[in-house]
Amino acid sequence: MPLPLPPSRPPSEEHHFAGGGEMGALVRSLDWSRTPLGPSRDWPVSLKTMVGVVLNNRFPMLMWWGPEMIQVYNDAYRPVLGNKHPGSLGAPGEAMWREIWDVVGPMARGVLEGGPATWSENLALFINSRGFTEETFHTFSYSPIPNEQGGVGGVLVTVRETTEEVQHDRQLRMLRDLAARSADAKSPDQACRTCLEVFADNDLDLPFTLLYLLDANGDTARRAGSSLLPDAVLEALPVQQSLSAESAADWPFAQAARSREAVVVEGLAQRIGGLPGGRWNSPPALAVVRALTRPGQSQPSGFLVGGVSPRRLLDANYHAFFQLTAEQVAAVVANARAYEEERQRAEALAALDRAKTAFFSNISHELRTPLTLLLGPTEDALSSPQRTLQGESLETVHRNAVRLRKLVNTLLDFARIEAGRVRAAYEPTDLASLTAGLASAFRSAIERAGLVLDVDCPPLPEPAWVDHEMWEKIVLNLVSNALKFTFTGTIRVAQAWRDGHIELCVTDTGTGIPAHELPRLFERFHRVHGARARSHEGSGIGLALVHELVRLHGGTLTVQSELDQGTTFTVRIPTGFAHLPSEQVTSARGHRPLSAGTDPYVRDALGWLVGTPPVPDEDTGPPADGGASARALEERGRVLLADDNADMREYVSRLLGAHWTVEAVGDGEAALEAALARPPDLILSDVMMPRLDGFGLLQALRADERTRTVPVILLSARAGEEAQEEGLSAGADDYLVKPFSTRELLSRVTAQFTRSRLRKLEAAHGERLARIFQHAPVGIAILRGPEHVYEFANQNYLRLIANRDVMGKGIRDALPDLAHQGIYELLDTVYRTNEPYIGRSLRVVFSHSPELASQEIFFDFVYQPMSDPQGQVEAIIVVVFDVTELATARREAESANRAKDEFLAMLGHELRNPLAPILTALQLMRLRGDTAAERERTLIERQVTHLVRMVDDLLDVSRVTRGKVTLKRERTSLTDVVAKAIEQTSPLIEQRQHTLEVDLPEHGTDLDADPTRLAQVFANLLTNAAKYTEPGSFLAVTGTREGQELVVSVRDTGVGIAPEMLPRVFDLFVQEHQALDRSQGGLGLGLAIARSLVTLHGGTISAQSAGRGRGSTFTVRLPALEAEAPAALPTLQPGARMTPAPAQVSARVLIVDDNRDAADVLSESLEFLGCATHVAYDGPSGLEAAKDFRPEIALLDIGLPVMDGYELARLLRQQEEPRPLKLVAVTGYGQESDRQRSKAAGFDAHLVKPLHFETLETLLKDLTGA
Repeated sequence: MPLPLPPSRPPSEEHHFAGGGEMGALVRSLDWSRTPLGPSRDWPVSLKTMVGVVLNNRFPMLMWWGPEMIQVYNDAYRPVLGNKHPGSLGAPGEAMWREIWDVVGPMARGVLEGGPATWSENLALFINSRGFTEETFHTFSYSPIPNEQGGVGGVLVTVRETTEEVQHDRQLRMLRDLAARSADAKSPDQACRTCLEVFADNDLDLPFTLLYLLDANGDTARRAGSSLLPDAVLEALPVQQSLSAESAADWPFAQAARSREAVVVEGLAQRIGGLPGGRWNSPPALAVVRALTRPGQSQPSGFLVGGVSPRRLLDANYHAFFQLTAEQVAAVVANARAYEEERQRAEALAALDRAKTAFFSNISHELRTPLTLLLGPTEDALSSPQRTLQGESLETVHRNAVRLRKLVNTLLDFARIEAGRVRAAYEPTDLASLTAGLASAFRSAIERAGLVLDVDCPPLPEPAWVDHEMWEKIVLNLVSNALKFTFTGTIRVAQAWRDGHIELCVTDTGTGIPAHELPRLFERFHRVHGARARSHEGSGIGLALVHELVRLHGGTLTVQSELDQGTTFTVRIPTGFAHLPSEQVTSARGHRPLSAGTDPYVRDALGWLVGTPPVPDEDTGPPADGGASARALEERGRVLLADDNADMREYVSRLLGAHWTVEAVGDGEAALEAALARPPDLILSDVMMPRLDGFGLLQALRADERTRTVPVILLSARAGEEAQEEGLSAGADDYLVKPFSTRELLSRVTAQFTRSRLRKLEAAHGERLARIFQHAPVGIAILRGPEHVYEFANQNYLRLIANRDVMGKGIRDALPDLAHQGIYELLDTVYRTNEPYIGRSLRVVFSHSPELASQEIFFDFVYQPMSDPQGQVEAIIVVVFDVTELATARREAESANRAKDEFLAMLGHELRNPLAPILTALQLMRLRGDTAAERERTLIERQVTHLVRMVDDLLDVSRVTRGKVTLKRERTSLTDVVAKAIEQTSPLIEQRQHTLEVDLPEHGTDLDADPTRLAQVFANLLTNAAKYTEPGSFLAVTGTREGQELVVSVRDTGVGIAPEMLPRVFDLFVQEHQALDRSQGGLGLGLAIARSLVTLHGGTISAQSAGRGRGSTFTVRLPALEAEAPAALPTLQPGARMTPAPAQVSARVLIVDDNRDAADVLSESLEFLGCATHVAYDGPSGLEAAKDFRPEIALLDIGLPVMDGYELARLLRQQEEPRPLKLVAVTGYGQESDRQRSKAAGFDAHLVKPLHFETLETLLKDLTGA
């Protein structure tokens, strides 16, 4: 309530102030002597002046004066005070603003005490000026007022209240958020949840909210959600509320719906206990209820219940806020409901479209099957000489023509019913006799199926008015349906008069119908998916047609069913004809037999039961020999035919039976059992079958090892590329669309038999390849943008990266363990350059987690950029192949190859060690002129030389296959090379007394080659020619220059080469067949080495032979250089070879070798040459002997015990005297790497065992300068 006026001053006091409106009059009338300021006449001039300024200013102003901060304010400031006016005039500021003095007091006191002026904008102040603490906002400044003493006498407050603006901005932000965040709501409930989330963020204006949605009838409001209310409060509030039966405790929804205005609910504390205080620390006392309505909407969609802030007055602005909020929520809910309804309509249309698609697929099958059985026999008859249909073919055509008529009539009936163009003829009928007759027509088929038919149709009290044809279709459809889905038990047809209705019940003990399918059972096009049936045939409109036919009789059709127990269909039609259209009611037309329409239903039912036996080939009678019969049948091939249509089974079996043995079954499960029991050569299967369809059969066949490779041809009524692609992609080998011709069927089956036989011939190889391809890990991913964000990754790719969650992440974040492995940089380069990158055997290390060890994987991969139309890279396709096994295998193979090389080197060393003393001893015997046992010595020397050559070949092939051969190219002459080769092979040529003719050009024979290696090629060819030609035969070496090539041929008149051996003659270890004594010897390496060496020279080598016993010619083609003068070729005279006398060399030679025989024989050879020798058999002994013997030359075996040759050489170098010691490595290891190592160790020469006397003699001359 307003404060009382302060006491008036005495009227005798002089007036000092003029103007100022109501506040001016109040100031003049106030007795200021009763205030700390004293009488106004005693005020200082500064105070009087400022009072006049404040009173006469139209902007809200307040002045505090003196230490007590006495208040003076103008008319514009009065609304801020509310009920504090007029008592505030002349009162101390702290007393009047006690609730906010903790905020404004220090600010004002600071200015009064000499501080600077201050200013605040939109400062929240909770003022109690209207009987409650209210949320207000003010923008104000505090300015000092100087007094006469030069100090601060008071504070001038200039203020503007901004409460309405701040609250309006806050509410506007909430409404904007509400619109933005609820735009994607897909349902009314989701829209409400989003709205409540927004409301919860504005608890200052909405301490709590409740949203209710109204049902379609407009009577029941359901709570859709709440904000800022605890569960305990919500449990006390109703979840649903009826508008027609509201109580005093309910929300006033009905009043809000009628008035379309806000309804204020008071006394919330009594209505709802436990309301939270929120940020105000005070629960709301009021709530506003508003209906959620939109313009033009007759019924609200729901209601908004919003709590009123305890710090605000529920004024017009606040009501406007509630109205805008309710309208916004109504719009959001309406939009979400429209979206939901549109989605439901779309889903309904999609469901109808799927049903239609399924219907047309089924009806296509139903039409194409009889068409096939009409066209096939007809085409066969037209192509026969008689051009007539007869026997089984005629019956098949007739049955399927009738069946086709039935299908067409069913479709036309349904179309007429839907179009409302059915003309029925309802006539009085003995319905008991008609129904019993129709049901009994199935007795033969039902009993053949092992079932019991129970017909209970007692006479009715009066005739029933029905359309005969319609009733027939009702009963025939229901009974045939019962037989189709019943495999054991009884089918019962019962008819009775009940309560003015005729009731027909068709009950079976069949497979039953799932409960969720019952509501849609009579929908057009709907079929129960996966139901077990005798046949998959059917249009999907049978029950829908029955439902419509019963409706036309004014009746109802209901169904009761329990899965795996059975089904009952109940037809109820009214008695009499009052319910029927009068113009369609006719009189009785007398007794009529069952129409011809019954026969197709019964024929179809019989077709579900009859299997077609295999049709034998009429030309192939059973032979007397049972084993021969089985073999003949096996040779003919077996075809397994699966089709639920008996006519189709019989027709196709008859067509194929003339060529193959046919086994026919009626469904997919029977086909699978037969195929697994005895896998056929080919399976011909219909797609649509009961129990297991064609695709299910195909999947089961491909999943079993026994039938995985059996060819499968699918027969289907679905035509078009998509259907064919679906069948082939499912694993079928062929896809044949009905109707098909006899010729087409036979050609397809024949083609599959041919392919099947080819597959069987390659079964082992094919299975192995299939396993490789099946398990080959191939990963594909798409990386988008410069950050390479994963947009797609297939399962194989994810498996390679341990199924990490990478989608939507950049590769650096998704796979951080790829850092510093070059992957990121490669991707960046591809993205920048738009150039693809192909990587081979890239090593990648994955660290899947700190607990797991790192995993090393090798990849082959392709980075292929994807560009937009402007040529800018958008993404990179990554194709990854895991080649870890291959890389590991390669490393293992390289390791094995190194082990092989080491073995060959060791083998060469170990073979050469014993060969060395033998060969040296033989050479010594020859040099000494010993004639005793000359024949035996020659034989041994020849065989040892042969053995040495084989060891050399082994080592050569190792070097060649590893690419370790380095050619020492120089300009040389072909004549020199051939001469060197002839020199090497002359002992063998002379031994076998051959005549050698050499014909090479005199000029133009220069080439860039390694003369030693090239001489090895021709020596090999000459050796083969000498070996494989009878003694005393003719050999020839001829050469020509053809353009830029030199062509050299080595021809013999020997054993020749068989034609089948010519393509393989240059392969490793390949030799022409030899006798058991292997008189020619050899390892089959020479020609392989020759080809490799020729290839290294950039040439080619080939072999020609007219056959065994016709001789051979080997031709070498090499790049030529410009010619120089040719070298003279040696002239070979048989028997002219003689051993020259050795030259005498004087030197002191230390021999160190752990092979005593080799060391001793080598010592004798050197002594024979005039050297002084000393022999040691291990490294330490050799080192000790060198101190006393003081050798000039040391021949050291590398593979010494205790101390190897390299270590011994190093120590000998350390103790050598001023005269340098020549070191010679003597070893069985003769590869290039061995020579390089000995050179690096300080050896002056490298000799390979066994040592030839001439080689040793030449070496000594070189080392001593003799």
